[in-house]
Amino acid sequence: MRKTKFLILIISILISSNVYSQSRPYEGPDDPAGDIAAERTGWMNGNRVLMFYRNTTEIADHVSWFVNKWPNTLEGTKMHDGICLLLGARVFVENDSIPVTDPAEIASRTDLDTLYYCQSSYREHMDKNNAGTVEWGLYPVFGYFNEQSETPAMSNLPESWPPLGWPAAGNELIWPKEWNGRFGRGVTKADLECFFVVNDAQDQEYLGPNAPLKYFPRRIYGSDGTIISDLRIGDKKSDVTIQRGMPSGGIGIRVQVRGFQWSNPAVQDAIFWEYGIANVSEYDIPGMYFGMYTDNAVGGESSEGADDIAFFNKELNMCYSWDLDGIPVGGGKEPGVYGLAFLESPGVADDGEDNDNDGLTDEKRDNDATQKIGPYEGITNLADFLKFYSLKESDLKEHWDADEDQDWQDWNDANGNGKYDDGEEIGDDVGLDGVGPVDLNYFGPDADGTEANHKPDRKEGIAEPNFAETDVSESDMLGLTSFKYIFNWGRDFYGVGGDENLWHLHTEPTETNPQFAEAQMEPRNFVEQFASGVFELKKGQTERISMSELHAYENLAGLNSDTHDAPALFELKRIVQAIYETDYRFAQPPLMPTLVANPSDSKVYLSWDDRADKFTRESFAKNINDFEGYKLFRSTEPYFADPTIITDGYGTPTLKKAIYQCDLIDDKYGFANYGEINGIQYYLGNDKGITHSFIDNTVQNGRTYYYVLVAYDYGLPDRNISPSENIFVLEIDENEEIKRISKNVAIVQPHQLSAGYPSEGASIEGMTDAAQNINLQVDLFDPNKIKNGHTYKLKMNVVEFGHAETDTKIQSPYDIRYYNNEIQVYDVTMGDSLVYLETKNDVSGSNFDSLEAQGIVALTSEREIVTELFEGLRLRMKMPTVLPRINWDNTGWVDGSSAININLSQKYQYFPWHYEIIWNDPGVYDTTRTNLILKKLEDHQGYEIDKDNTLLDHKFNFHVINKTFLDSTGNYPKMDLIVQDVNENGVYDWKEDHILVGDSRYVERLKVTLWSGTIFSIDFRSVANEDQLPKPNDVYRLDFYRTFHHSDSLMFNVTGLTEELDEKKLAEDMDEIKVVPNPYVVTNTMEGAVANWQRNQKRQIMFTHIPAQCKISIFTLSGILVDEIEVNNSVSGRENSWDLNSEANGTVHWDLRSSEGLEIAAGYYLYHVESKKTGDVKIGKFAIIK
Repeated sequence: MRKTKFLILIISILISSNVYSQSRPYEGPDDPAGDIAAERTGWMNGNRVLMFYRNTTEIADHVSWFVNKWPNTLEGTKMHDGICLLLGARVFVENDSIPVTDPAEIASRTDLDTLYYCQSSYREHMDKNNAGTVEWGLYPVFGYFNEQSETPAMSNLPESWPPLGWPAAGNELIWPKEWNGRFGRGVTKADLECFFVVNDAQDQEYLGPNAPLKYFPRRIYGSDGTIISDLRIGDKKSDVTIQRGMPSGGIGIRVQVRGFQWSNPAVQDAIFWEYGIANVSEYDIPGMYFGMYTDNAVGGESSEGADDIAFFNKELNMCYSWDLDGIPVGGGKEPGVYGLAFLESPGVADDGEDNDNDGLTDEKRDNDATQKIGPYEGITNLADFLKFYSLKESDLKEHWDADEDQDWQDWNDANGNGKYDDGEEIGDDVGLDGVGPVDLNYFGPDADGTEANHKPDRKEGIAEPNFAETDVSESDMLGLTSFKYIFNWGRDFYGVGGDENLWHLHTEPTETNPQFAEAQMEPRNFVEQFASGVFELKKGQTERISMSELHAYENLAGLNSDTHDAPALFELKRIVQAIYETDYRFAQPPLMPTLVANPSDSKVYLSWDDRADKFTRESFAKNINDFEGYKLFRSTEPYFADPTIITDGYGTPTLKKAIYQCDLIDDKYGFANYGEINGIQYYLGNDKGITHSFIDNTVQNGRTYYYVLVAYDYGLPDRNISPSENIFVLEIDENEEIKRISKNVAIVQPHQLSAGYPSEGASIEGMTDAAQNINLQVDLFDPNKIKNGHTYKLKMNVVEFGHAETDTKIQSPYDIRYYNNEIQVYDVTMGDSLVYLETKNDVSGSNFDSLEAQGIVALTSEREIVTELFEGLRLRMKMPTVLPRINWDNTGWVDGSSAININLSQKYQYFPWHYEIIWNDPGVYDTTRTNLILKKLEDHQGYEIDKDNTLLDHKFNFHVINKTFLDSTGNYPKMDLIVQDVNENGVYDWKEDHILVGDSRYVERLKVTLWSGTIFSIDFRSVANEDQLPKPNDVYRLDFYRTFHHSDSLMFNVTGLTEELDEKKLAEDMDEIKVVPNPYVVTNTMEGAVANWQRNQKRQIMFTHIPAQCKISIFTLSGILVDEIEVNNSVSGRENSWDLNSEANGTVHWDLRSSEGLEIAAGYYLYHVESKKTGDVKIGKFAIIK
């Protein structure tokens, strides 16, 4: 408190006649007073910056190493001890409590009293009530999160959202069960967002009974201007837990906070915070500054004090700090650089100045569009405008008056019918809900008529894209006006409770208090503060401040040089600035897939859904689906240091190496030569094709593995933006226990099967010829979905695309050229019900190839076909061919031997069946059925044979059957035989003539049998003499590789899990019980890595092949009981949603501690394992060597 007795000489706030600079009622949500009971904590962990925050606006803390960390890996370190918001204000009152807000009146009077405020929420030096029990600062507001949730509202946690909807204007609730996006209903532009609201109603510093001056920000006035009452804490929400009944205090501000993170490699080391600060009081606030406060602790802070130094770069509006000696607390890798970039400041819309040098004077973010104006109207400096917005003069256009920067895109009503039609460009004219016709959550036009009305729309807190509240450039920003290093931050100095001191510090520069303190090169403990002010915040007005926390690894010598070089950090600041200037919009990854894992013996089965490849939309590219592929990462510790081995040009590990990757077959492969991140090009894959499952068989039983599946897109080459992939959340508490995981994460321990556990598998029950060549493998992925004992039938859809004989009257039923274009699986046990169908359109075509020469798309023979999962199963097969070819491996003599020649016809692909040439018993002959040659007859080479050179009534001592089919009598059909009289002598000469093998058809109308086509020919020219000709009952087989015909199928049976315990098998399996490792020496690979400074790794050994329900007793050699382990491996015994324990698990770990929690001594120990189901016992011993 301070009594003003002097004339204020300089007022930076001028009076404007513009209606939007005048006071008006606040039109946003009518919030209750903030409440300590509404306080929640959360973690921003959407990229490599791990950040704890409170929904009070306080970020991080000093109490633990775990409250902020960069990078969020085993090598990461703490970077600071906290960040908080500073909202400074100076108000004037007369007669001890009557506000005076008119700048001219304030300037002319000397009898006014002055009150100073700094509204904040921080761990120390806050103003409090006399009892010290209530802090007078910012408190979170109920209504903006689910009260049953432990966290504030987060975009990836629908259970944290308010169940009835989000507060809007007045008491309205909007958008239930959808994210309250900055850009509209359900719209998320970042990979991870948080959202909360605070206000300062609980600040009673100038409202207490002993306060000589009072300021009542929220009074209720009558129509005649008399005071009716004061709005009181609890009026809106009567169950408020603190200071109920006291007047609503502070200066009457409401702060809406959003945090943003992107996982794209370009910005994975940054986190954004945006604050929308509204004056909800009854008065204009004549003077304010907005600022931030950060307590440095790069690399952690030891008890001996900090050794940080810092520098402020005016050009970049960024301060950055580093550890002088590069040694973090607890040792380890040199910590990185911590930067804090100031991005957005309040706008001054009535001072007649172009504060941000964008060629526009006094632009605003809260003015409505009223009329269209010309291309140059509103621009006060054309050169500055074109430079600031990267435009050419030809880009200027007629625009709405409130769209000062001309970036709002109107709807293109292409056919002029006055309504939106599919395919038209809706632009930004999507209505106030921010959702347009091309969005997945579009339910129809906005009921309020704001969609497709050719006009940008807004109301308090909500606007269409690129307009008003959603367009950061539509503000004449004041910019950063103060930056300070603080060495004494107590309440009586420059801590958050030093209201008046902080006002003078940040708003009254002098020679001894310069606006910007550039360097702090003395290693010590300090805080940094920056601010923007002074400006007027009128009643009902909202202004903003935003900042970004940045991190990078830099060369310590460069940092400590005179120029304090930080090239990686500067590049990150450039990208961060670009994101800010595009209204916090950046390329987003595909939709997040859901990963499912099932552990088994020395392998892990992993599968995922197809949501990402089907439903992804990229708003930066007109909502096209730019999904490209999947990557699967694996680590043996939750920080994923194992796969993070791809380094950037500065040598910093940046990207993860996948253990499995699949991508679309779309000619987008190799390394992306755009959007390089410090020299890294993103690997797009090799056009492998999309699958949704993988078996990891390179794992060790008993070891914990962490899997992350990410979907990635193609990026935006025209904008030089690299591909983006999903974030993942693996939230860990201070004890390094898992608290929560995102749906694309799985935590798995492969294990031996428990003793007596029934086996599972699949067996082939029967198959036709073609099915024998596909080498079918049945993978049992999900034991809970497998239908025990069911029999399945695999078939392929057949598409015919040609015949050797086009005349249908004589066309053979076996004359068909075809391919397969579908996979079909039927559950025979359930009456041949179709349980799986796959076409080229279902899984991005990965199991199909396009054969351009034939003009077909068929099941591939180039790579293994892998189906999607169905009923817990996955099929793998390798088609031997797409179009028929001879199978030499299965062609030749079955019985007998002779040097006969088989000559394939050029049309054999129309008859690719299984043939057998069988020599008859003595005296048995087959006669040619064809009795008339009407059409051209071809030999095996395709040459025409004169009908005079054929012998039609010849008898043969052998016959040829087609073993692929059965005729109407149930027998294999016989093929027809014709002698080609090669030497034209009118008789059959076995040494010279050929025998044509084909089919023939009886034509009822003509009463004749006609030849249907030549398949192959037989000759005996290589046979030396008649004695070497085939003998009776000799059999020669001719076989072809081909795909499935209508008649082909493969039957297989599945044996799944049952609840029946095999007691005999249990007793046998218990003989295999082992302790691993044995002996235990210091450590083993089952003991996970830790990141805490104490490096207190948990020790453990494992018992294998144990019954799922058993009791293990551990004794010293002298018989003293050390510990007992009650084993209940079962689904019902799972401890959390990611626990995959089940009755199949035949392992259990022991922590090498006694029943009293003490570490055991080195030596020999006995174990006694007893099955709870059968009473079978196994006794053994193990050794511990420390």
